[in-house]
Amino acid sequence: MNDDERVEAPILQTEGPLQTSVGTASCWLREPDGNDVNDIAAWLADPGINQWFDFGQGRQTLPVLAVQLMMQGDRHRLRVFGATGNPLASGLVAVSDLTHAFGTGSFWVLRDSRRPACRDMTLLASTAILRETFETGRLHCITAWAVDCNVRSRSLLERIGFRLIGLQRDCHVMQGSRCGRVLYDLLPGDLPNGFHSAAGGP
Repeated sequence: MNDDERVEAPILQTEGPLQTSVGTASCWLREPDGNDVNDIAAWLADPGINQWFDFGQGRQTLPVLAVQLMMQGDRHRLRVFGATGNPLASGLVAVSDLTHAFGTGSFWVLRDSRRPACRDMTLLASTAILRETFETGRLHCITAWAVDCNVRSRSLLERIGFRLIGLQRDCHVMQGSRCGRVLYDLLPGDLPNGFHSAAGGP
């Protein structure tokens, strides 16, 4: 968790950022622009973040050009998100490897813990892009995986509604140690019904 970049996941044009809210928590969600490219590339150059990912053939970083190609292509749907009232992006949610013939894609997410946050921000942003991708991309199944020791990511996936489908053993390397990946999938009906969204700004 590339157009030739394959992520172990078409861009929807909106009039402005999407503001999502549940209870007292709120965040904004929007398409990344040119100002976000360097942030995204910097996040994926950070070993503390990229150790959890696989962008194909063991690559765990993406240069600026690769991020730009992902933003421009139709195989990836990327959104940056942040806390309402603060324009600084705090993370990225994405559905990549969009395969329209089969209606499938792969979900991944990252959040910079050094940036502003609000309660359930990552959960809200994740649910929003997944619902959007199911509805506008006409997908039938979205997969995801998390390194077996990444308890926070596994908890997030399960809160979203992803269902455990298996374990791929001894397939990931972090800091010289081998570990496994926990595999999940999500169907449209697995998303919570209580989510709602409204147009707005950061």
